Amino acid sequence: MIWQSLGQRLSSLKVGQKIGLGYALALGIAVSGTIAGFRVGHHYQQQAEEQEEHARNEVELLHRLQSRILQTRTHQQQLIPLAQYREKFQDEYAHLLKHKTEIQTIWAELKAFVAKSQIPPDHVHQARIPAFLQTYDRVPQLYSQELEYRVEQIRQLNLASPTNVKLAQALMLEFTNSDLALEFDGISDDLVGLIDQAYQELEAAVKSNEQASEVAEKVVVTSIGLSIVIAIILAILTNRAIAQPIETLTSIARRSTEESNFDLQATVEQNDEIGTLANAFNQLIRAVQQLLQQQKTANEQLQTYSQTLESQVEGRTQELNDKNTQLQQLLEELQRTQVQMVQSEKMSALGQMVAGVAHEINNPVNFIHGNLSHVQEYAHNLLAFVQLYQKYYPNPAPEIQAEAEELDMEFVQVDLPKMLNSMKMGTDRIRQIVLSLRNFSRMDEADFKAVDIHEGIDSTLLILQHRLKDKPEHPAIQVIRDYRSIPPVECYPGQINQAFMNILANAIDALEEANAKRTYEEIKENPSQIIIRTSMIDSKWIKIAISDNGMGMTESVHKRIFDPFFTTKSVGKGTGMGMPISYQIVTEKHGGKLDCFSVPGEGTEFIIQIPVQQQIRNAV
Repeated sequence: MIWQSLGQRLSSLKVGQKIGLGYALALGIAVSGTIAGFRVGHHYQQQAEEQEEHARNEVELLHRLQSRILQTRTHQQQLIPLAQYREKFQDEYAHLLKHKTEIQTIWAELKAFVAKSQIPPDHVHQARIPAFLQTYDRVPQLYSQELEYRVEQIRQLNLASPTNVKLAQALMLEFTNSDLALEFDGISDDLVGLIDQAYQELEAAVKSNEQASEVAEKVVVTSIGLSIVIAIILAILTNRAIAQPIETLTSIARRSTEESNFDLQATVEQNDEIGTLANAFNQLIRAVQQLLQQQKTANEQLQTYSQTLESQVEGRTQELNDKNTQLQQLLEELQRTQVQMVQSEKMSALGQMVAGVAHEINNPVNFIHGNLSHVQEYAHNLLAFVQLYQKYYPNPAPEIQAEAEELDMEFVQVDLPKMLNSMKMGTDRIRQIVLSLRNFSRMDEADFKAVDIHEGIDSTLLILQHRLKDKPEHPAIQVIRDYRSIPPVECYPGQINQAFMNILANAIDALEEANAKRTYEEIKENPSQIIIRTSMIDSKWIKIAISDNGMGMTESVHKRIFDPFFTTKSVGKGTGMGMPISYQIVTEKHGGKLDCFSVPGEGTEFIIQIPVQQQIRNAV
């Protein structure tokens, strides 16, 4: 009766309620079994962990005690040969007293440990430790007292006498072989057995811990297995209650779509959710049939429109593609022009600034340089006059003599001409720098003009001098000039200097990138170099070769080195237009050639070839 009543109640439930009840039952059994397994395992595991911790503490205490016993015995035996060396004897005895104190402390800790331990009546090993403590309880103390007594006897002896030294050694040797010392050694021997048994207890605790985990796993696995069985039964019932009616609906739906037959109707007769789904499906098929009829009419109308629209779209698409291609080409050309204009403006601004600075510096320097010759002449005359005065008045008044000594006239007479000469050399150097700056800017030479190419290279190197000099992170970059005799070259001086600037700056960048991977000493042994060679190709052409010993370029980078906007530098450090602009200056503006040769790991070389005289002068 009970099972029949239960079956009726279950059959009256909805599909969702039946599924929920089955899953709740399976989940409840799985959760309950898992919780029970974890609790059982936790209980046994906690007991095993307590035993394991007890065993580890016991091993640690016994090891410490054994170590101090052995160290005490070793230091005591060392006292015998050290009896004749009072300081070493006292130092060794101090170490022994330290270990004596540690033995007393560990002995007390071991007693406290045994007192707190709950020893089962049948636990033979735990019962042996109290017996051990009781057996040897007074031995360490008696050992220390006897040793202290003998050390005190030795201290009273005059150890400067060989006889007393032998007497002291005999006292310690007699103590070493005494029954008390042997009994003290017995502590260490008994500790060996106790430590071995403590390790056995530790291994048993670890094994017990593993067994506790296995028990918990078995309980959990059993509960999961029972849950799986219930889930399988639930799947079978679900298949009968849901899957078969849904399969019938799916078959009708597939036939209606494959055969385009929307006259079919589902015949599932149930009062639960499946029956509701079947009725909804039948209504959906009828609605689809009506919509298809309406769509057929609309498609016939759209087909006519689409044929006309398709031809219009194709024509419009082709027109837009042509426009996009033209816009892309214009955009690229605009970008190149903008970057070139910015670069030209930068070089122009740099040239104006350099020319202005050179002009402003040149005036006061010329004034100083022109007056230095007069100052040298006046100083020479004054010094000659002082020497003449000293010649005819070797014994001046005391006040004059004191002032002469205070001024150190002999040093002034020697140092003043040197100082004026160095000042003249400094003004000469400033005038040379000003001349180099003016040569680099070439603001007054916008047209073709025959110039000294070497001056342009040197002035460019002067602008880049701050990047070439010695720095804390690396030595100076060496610049080797191999200049041959070449005639003045007809060119745009400012633009040629701009090409030199771009190539030399790239060479410095390559060397700095290579130096970042080397130490200061490595760079010093194999220094960074830039080599500049000039020569005549024939009577009408010259060649400028600029090479570095940096990392070189890969084949992929070398192929694109003159492409606009291509750069290997990080964002903000390069526009990718330095080399393209240099290529344009050399080839288009001067009718020359610019080639690049690079070997990865060895370096890069740029070779500029330009005619000595220009046949056709392009506008700037």
